[in-house]
Amino acid sequence: MRVVLLVLVLVLTAFAAPAAAQPRPVPVIYDSDLDVDDASTLAYLCVQHQRHRIDLRAVTVTDNGFGTPGRARQHALSVLARCGLPGIPVAEGSEPGVHPAPASTVRDMETILTAALDDATATPPPAALTATQLIRKTLLSAPRDVTVLATGPLSNLARAVPPGSPLAHRIGRVFVMGGAVHVPGNLFGEALPGFDNTQELNIWLDPPSARAVFRALPVTLVPLDATNFVPITQAYVDRIGAEGTTASARIVYRIMTHPIMRDGIALGYFFWWDALAAVFAFGDEGVVTAVHRARITVVRDGPQSGRTEVDPAGSPLAYAAGADLARFEEVFLAGLDG
Repeated sequence: MRVVLLVLVLVLTAFAAPAAAQPRPVPVIYDSDLDVDDASTLAYLCVQHQRHRIDLRAVTVTDNGFGTPGRARQHALSVLARCGLPGIPVAEGSEPGVHPAPASTVRDMETILTAALDDATATPPPAALTATQLIRKTLLSAPRDVTVLATGPLSNLARAVPPGSPLAHRIGRVFVMGGAVHVPGNLFGEALPGFDNTQELNIWLDPPSARAVFRALPVTLVPLDATNFVPITQAYVDRIGAEGTTASARIVYRIMTHPIMRDGIALGYFFWWDALAAVFAFGDEGVVTAVHRARITVVRDGPQSGRTEVDPAGSPLAYAAGADLARFEEVFLAGLDG
């Protein structure tokens, strides 16, 4: 009898004990200009979504960065389809920036992505919404506060959630790959004449939008101060090719082994700018070795237009100030492989 009672107690206890609640994946909007490092970052985010670490609810692209208008949206659709996520909505914004991206590099980015994604003949279906509309709709429909990852000019986000917008309360955090706080900028080629190279490209492309986003939203910057520590090396690209097991890893490998990329990597031109921001936001905060807080503003005019500088009258935000290359490489590859 005592044995029967003991069994009965154990059974009742098992039914009564609630199962450990699984953490709900954070809703995410990814906004970028969809060039080579943005496409690689989107491939990484696809795996995080499939493993229920994030809930990727929308992808928006700008047409005033290093992506080609119209084609940038197609490339986003191609990445999602190759990763098995064709249902995630993608929209583009057509608002002009302030400073045009170097045309020769825009052409190179298009050449690389078209070859890597094999979508030269693909035509995107008509978009139901603009980027601004999709961001607003996603914020209103998400089950809880949304995290935004922005890795291009901030035009879409500034128009969707301007200072004073009630939608700002629907955003938990905004991770922005952009800015150069205490290091030189990265302007080059046709972007350099007339500027002193204190600017990082994403912020330089549309300084007023960056300034507005800094004022309106809880921003954490991942600037050149951190991304300068994570160069793309051929040895690591080869490792992705050897150890990558997913469609996402194959996408990144195909992008990074295009002849244009190989040449640029050999010359030390490329860094894991956007991927570092994504890993910091959703993978492992430890890839960033220091985070500081400061009041930062964006210079709007003159030879320093687009510079992010510390200013007592600026917007309070956090910024990454260093990164661990070895740790990043381990986490990014593990993230691509799921």
